Amino acid sequence: MRSPSLDLGCGDGTFSFIRAGGEFDRSFDAFRSVAQLDQFFQNVDVFDSYDEGVVSAATKPPRYQIDMGFDHKNNLLKKAGQLGLYGALKQGDGNQSLPFPDASFNSVFSNIIYWLDSPQFVISEISRILKPGGGRACLMLPNSTFPKFSFYNQLYVNGGDDRWKFLEMLDRGRFADNIRQAKSLDEWEAMFEQAGMKIERHHSHLSKLTIQVWDIGLRPLFPVLLEMSKELTPEKLISIKAKWIQIMKTFIEPLLELDKTLPGNEELAFHCFELRK
Repeated sequence: MRSPSLDLGCGDGTFSFIRAGGEFDRSFDAFRSVAQLDQFFQNVDVFDSYDEGVVSAATKPPRYQIDMGFDHKNNLLKKAGQLGLYGALKQGDGNQSLPFPDASFNSVFSNIIYWLDSPQFVISEISRILKPGGGRACLMLPNSTFPKFSFYNQLYVNGGDDRWKFLEMLDRGRFADNIRQAKSLDEWEAMFEQAGMKIERHHSHLSKLTIQVWDIGLRPLFPVLLEMSKELTPEKLISIKAKWIQIMKTFIEPLLELDKTLPGNEELAFHCFELRK
C-alpha cells in the first residue's frame, strides 16, 4: 500500500487491519457490536451499528497505515476509526463518482466492487484517481463460477423448486448482488483495459468446497448464539472463546489445505487482481 493509499469500501476496517499485521486480544469481538438482530433473516445489516462502549482491543499496531478509508456506512467508519490504521476516513457512495481528484493515489485496495451497480464505472473511477505511470490497485472480484457454488442459487433460483425457498433466509440477499457481477477472467480483463489498466498479477482462490462451507457456516445459528453469549460474564466468554477457536482451527486449517488440492480442473470462485495504470 504505497502512499497515498485508499481502502475503497473499508467497512469497519477489521480485515485490512489484520492484513496489515495488526492483532487483537481475545476480548475483541466484532460480532457483539450489532443492532436489529431480530431482523437478521430479513436481510438487515445487523453490523451497521456503533456502540461507544465497545472499544478496540488492539494489542499490536499495523505495520503500515492506509491514508484514506472510504465507505458508505457511518457506523462502520466509526468502528474503523478506533484501529489506528487510517489517516482519514470519508463517507460516500461507491456507486457515484469518487470524491477524490484525478491522480490522487499511488495504491487502491477494494473488496466491494461486486456489490456496486456498475463494475465498469467504479473500475474507471479507480483508474482516474490512480497516479499515472505506476499507480496500482488490488481488487477482489468474483469469478463466473461463484454463483454455481451457491446452494441458494443452484437449488432454488435455478431449480425453481419451492421446497428450497427457505434458503432465501440463509442467503440474506448476498447472491442477488454477487451473481450480477460474477465474471470470467476475460470479462474482467476487458473492463480493466477499457479503464486503462493492465493486469500485473492474478491468482484465483476459494474452491467449491470452501464456498459451500462458508455459504452455511454458523449463519443460521448466529442470532441465538449471540443471545447466548450475552448471558456470559466477560471472563467466562473469553474462556469459552479460547476453546471455540481451538476447535474451529482443528477443522478449518485442514479444510484450507484440502482447498489447494480438491478443485482439479474446476475454476475457483474468486479472483485477486493486481493492476497497474
